Amino acid sequence: MLGFILVGTLAIFVIRDTANFFVEKQAEEVAVIVGTFAKTARSVYSKEVIGKLRKDELGASVDYKAHKGFVPIPAQYLKMLGKETTEKTADLYQYKPVSRWNIEPTQGLYNDFVQWAWPQLEAQDMPNPTGPINWKPVSRVEVLGQQKVMRFLVADSAIGMGCVNCHNSYESRPEVIELRKKAGVPVGKQWKQHQLLGALEIIIPLDRVEDLATEQIRRATFWIVGILAAGLVLFAGYYLFNLKQRRNIANLSWQANHDALTELINRRGFERSAHLMWQLAQQNKKEHALLLMDLDGFKAVNDTHGHQAGDEVLKAVAKTINANRRANDVVARLGGDEFSVILPACPVAIANNIAEEIRQGIESLKVEWSGNELKVGSSIGVAMIDGKQESVRDVIEEADAACYTAKKLGKNRVVISEK
Repeated sequence: MLGFILVGTLAIFVIRDTANFFVEKQAEEVAVIVGTFAKTARSVYSKEVIGKLRKDELGASVDYKAHKGFVPIPAQYLKMLGKETTEKTADLYQYKPVSRWNIEPTQGLYNDFVQWAWPQLEAQDMPNPTGPINWKPVSRVEVLGQQKVMRFLVADSAIGMGCVNCHNSYESRPEVIELRKKAGVPVGKQWKQHQLLGALEIIIPLDRVEDLATEQIRRATFWIVGILAAGLVLFAGYYLFNLKQRRNIANLSWQANHDALTELINRRGFERSAHLMWQLAQQNKKEHALLLMDLDGFKAVNDTHGHQAGDEVLKAVAKTINANRRANDVVARLGGDEFSVILPACPVAIANNIAEEIRQGIESLKVEWSGNELKVGSSIGVAMIDGKQESVRDVIEEADAACYTAKKLGKNRVVISEK
């Protein structure tokens, strides 16, 4: 009996290990296809489109919008292709060009994976390559959001002298020299053919492949059950326990980052998102905005009509704020009657408009409760996340101070921090 159990356990282990290997190998194959497609598309664009324009005495320029008859350079085209492809195939794969030697700010080493993987590609570079370098991609499996993914960094080297000459010429431009100085990277870098110019960051969601692997496990288990009846109990118990644990962990993770009443992100999730925006502002100097708001008159609702009435008002306010958010905005309840909205890539004028729309929406809100009409207002403080603050805590304090000023000036208004 013990022998059957051991054999069944070993069989299950082998199946699961094989499935995990299969998942990673399939992800690698997809990444190779995606990287090859992207580079091939750029090559065709460079050869056919730019080649034709050059024959017509036009061509490509990094400042193509300012030059009639010119098109984006291949690196810009690759970025556009990656962005458009990601928007349409995010559930299958995503890719984005990145480089330590970026000219476009959004193509820098913008996250921890790229920062970890880039030096491993640089270590494969050669000072005087005599031919194409056999680049090995760098990869790892991690959880992105609530999704398990395989992340790859695939080298994008200087395949032709056109790439070399183009990028070498950019390095002598004053604006590029200034960009290098600000980024803390060497000035005047010059490349040779086949050396590392950039890379493609490729993200492969593993859900579909894991679903297929799970199906393979189920089929194999069916045959194991026919031979090892005792192994059925062991495998079923293990699988059900593992499934329950995953659900429990998923529920705990959701509860740890969300407010139970409004289902908005809680303070913990808010602080994580705010810190990410602050880091992005430090890296690419883009402006983001942070709104902090307190409800005016909420205490009177609680005192007069009770906490259940107050809860209904809070849920109605949460829906109103959500109705005025953009797709990428983050809405959070920080506790009590305090809410926040994080606005990625949002200049101050737009942030002010959004805050005012939220304020008006809350002001016009009417909650029916036991024959009474409950109303509240909101005092909103706005602070910009522009890379000037030393920490995300400084941003939050600026927004909080602006919110306090709004209350001090008479409540139910928007105040923008002047720091």
